[in-house]
Amino acid sequence: MKAERAARRFPLVARAWHFTLGGALVLVASTVACKGQSVSARSNFVEDGVQQVAAMPWNGERIEIDNAGVTAGGGLALSATDTDRPVATARMLAVADTTDKANADLTITAATQTFTIATTAGVTSVRCAHGTPNGSADAAESGCDALDVSVPTGTTDRRIAVAARSGNGKVGVAFDGAQVGELTLSASHGTIDVKTATTQGAVITVVSETGDDVTLRLPPDFQADSIMLDGAADKIDTSAFADVKSGTGRGQPGAGAKLITVKSSAPAGGASGRIVLVPLTP
Repeated sequence: MKAERAARRFPLVARAWHFTLGGALVLVASTVACKGQSVSARSNFVEDGVQQVAAMPWNGERIEIDNAGVTAGGGLALSATDTDRPVATARMLAVADTTDKANADLTITAATQTFTIATTAGVTSVRCAHGTPNGSADAAESGCDALDVSVPTGTTDRRIAVAARSGNGKVGVAFDGAQVGELTLSASHGTIDVKTATTQGAVITVVSETGDDVTLRLPPDFQADSIMLDGAADKIDTSAFADVKSGTGRGQPGAGAKLITVKSSAPAGGASGRIVLVPLTP
């Protein structure tokens, strides 16, 4: 585990020096304008490549993913690949005083214990929560800062059903090569970019809970029985699909997705983000 960067800056800096901690360069500042003022820089401590793999091959189970997230620089990445079971790889992170690596390590260890994949009653769950507070390391600033989850592509008679929630950071989804039965995505505090197939009968729901931008990339010839775009009218861009209108369908009824819903919810006192539909490129 290593200190990644100093995260706070202080005014009235009269002199500064650098030292190496855990292989990373850290800036420490001393303030002389106000006697007795203590300066305690904060750093990100990380452990890369922490992995969880489902114990058994996927057999059509619904896949549920819940990542609390940590920083805006992290997030959640979902992909449908040739894997035979869900695989999740995380960058664990804790924020603590730069000189408090020992407690940051304890908090990362606690967060890692919440990072699990388990299959019960027809559902495979991928979970990663926050750690516990230790010294200067706060629980809310710990967990899977970046989480990559690979799921099987599914088949025509056994399509994937994935429900995912991201608490912090950007979200990217690459399901354009999958047989999709359901994709339900809810995210906060980060932009969303989704590529997905519009398999016959699929229900696709993408929601930004904090009014961030949402980009949905669909096949140029996609079909859907119903398309619902919920956001500020002047921030909905369907210009790449001139025939698409919210509340209507596209193409032959029953030939494509059953329902596509995209929503950017305005936070209290704020504005909703953009909703953009973009054609998938080869």
